[in-house]
Amino acid sequence: MPKILVIDDDQDFLDATRMVLERARYDVAVAVTPDEGLKLIKSLDPDLVILDVMMPSDYEGFAVARAIREDLNLRDLPIIILSAVHERKQVPYRFGADPDYLPVDTFLDKPLDVARLVDSVRRLLGEERVEPEHPL
Repeated sequence: MPKILVIDDDQDFLDATRMVLERARYDVAVAVTPDEGLKLIKSLDPDLVILDVMMPSDYEGFAVARAIREDLNLRDLPIIILSAVHERKQVPYRFGADPDYLPVDTFLDKPLDVARLVDSVRRLLGEERVEPEHPL
């Protein structure tokens, strides 16, 4: 069973996300601080990380993503950012995955779109089921 680590400082969000992912048959661990999350990455060796941006500072999740890629040298670990930064900060631009600036695989907005999250996880873990072009 694939292991997913969710790093977010909102316990209610962690609980809801855990339920969604466990229902989709994933093993889920959670961390409420960036430091705890980075330690768990080393000990758990997750297959995918879901990360918030604003915890507890405004853009701390970006630093965590860079630490995963650079400090931990985990260039192949899939990272999904799931954040309300666009809504809360009302920046005149949108953050997105970028190999130089924001080294993540997918950027999703809160509130949580359950189907979109599970689809993104499945795609990044190579589990996406493709319907046959001509069913039997």
